[in-house]
Amino acid sequence: MDFSVGTLNFLANVGIILPYLLILARFQQTQSTTYLIALVAFYVSRAASIFYTKRLHLRASTYLILSLTLGAAGSLVFAFTAHLGWLIIGSLLWGYSAATIWPYFLTVKLHLTNLTNFKMKRIYWLIFAGLGVIAVIDIVTKFNYTLTFALLGVLYLVALPGGMMLQNVTRGLYDDLPWQIKPFQQGWRWALSLVFFAVMGVLTTLRKATVHLPTWLTLTIIGVALIILIVELRFDWHVLPQYKLRLLSRGFLVSLVLLFNSFFAYFYLGKNGMYVVFAIYLLGLETGYPLYHRLGRGNDFRSRDLSLIGVIVGQVLLLVPWIGSYLLGMLLITLYVGYDNPTINATLYGLETVDSDSAMVHKYRFSTYGGLLCQLGIFGLLVALSAAAHRPLLAFFNPQTTGHFALYFYGLSCPLVVISLLLTLGNIWVRPRN
Repeated sequence: MDFSVGTLNFLANVGIILPYLLILARFQQTQSTTYLIALVAFYVSRAASIFYTKRLHLRASTYLILSLTLGAAGSLVFAFTAHLGWLIIGSLLWGYSAATIWPYFLTVKLHLTNLTNFKMKRIYWLIFAGLGVIAVIDIVTKFNYTLTFALLGVLYLVALPGGMMLQNVTRGLYDDLPWQIKPFQQGWRWALSLVFFAVMGVLTTLRKATVHLPTWLTLTIIGVALIILIVELRFDWHVLPQYKLRLLSRGFLVSLVLLFNSFFAYFYLGKNGMYVVFAIYLLGLETGYPLYHRLGRGNDFRSRDLSLIGVIVGQVLLLVPWIGSYLLGMLLITLYVGYDNPTINATLYGLETVDSDSAMVHKYRFSTYGGLLCQLGIFGLLVALSAAAHRPLLAFFNPQTTGHFALYFYGLSCPLVVISLLLTLGNIWVRPRN
């Protein structure tokens, strides 16, 4: 049971990104249109699922079991078939699992923290090492990641008993909450969402393959997506008063670091830029909270103020075209994200105005709104810039030379950083004062 719960812990921590990386690796290895379509389907499903997962109004522990089951089904589909239809189904199932496994696991974990003395054993690095060994064997033997997909599917199944045990431990929390399934409502919003995520699928395809669309059409598509995003935000704006702008800002920052700068770092650091950005992100994520907690001498308000000062300084530093200010700015931004993440989790879970069983889902919904806003900003600016400079769109996502640093710095990086800075300042303006 310890191994099962440890496996669940591991999958929750890596489940949002590992499936995407594996499907991307298989696409890059095969250059098959089949896997490109599967990759886009997974990406769209992962982005959409966090918005609609609570529509059945099930318990978080039940959703966690569902997420594990669909994750197992999705990964095993990729292990045993290359048929396009099945891969699309597998991508949709796996995308839902990737989007929901962490927020529901975190919810159940917070329930356990408040109800019991239960502690999870941190053995997931051992599991990660085992998965890494299998991946190496996969590459050496040219199995095209079949073994890795199969092992990951088995791990989802291994984690199921642990998930069921956690469900039993938290069952008492739901005694006063009858199990129910409510009908879907607001069909027009579902129709808008289909259009929006179809647009995100088109934009993701443009990032991965050479597809020629007229500039005016691409900008129109992005504009339509932006309008739909604003409409959706407007209808969800009543949720999490005083915290939604903070979450939007957080989601925008994470996408700015992990999506935009994983490519833009090439113009500062060459081909190793992406790995440096990931390393800085992990460093900030792990050390942000203890660092600011120590600097604030245990005072939450002082620590929060210092983290906000840090992120503003980091954003300003990114506006300076020098590698030293770039690296320091990235570190300060990721330190803020690392500090803000656990503090906002504790804050939202304890809010009386939000159901504790859905607080984490609301958090990741608004963070995803911020991330999608950043992506639309990236594509809108990039399409206009590519047309003005007569450069192909893929030149940014697959850079071969640093000769166009100024073009992307002033045309892409600076506007995105300014938007993130405005969101941060707005977050400071509306933040709770006590």
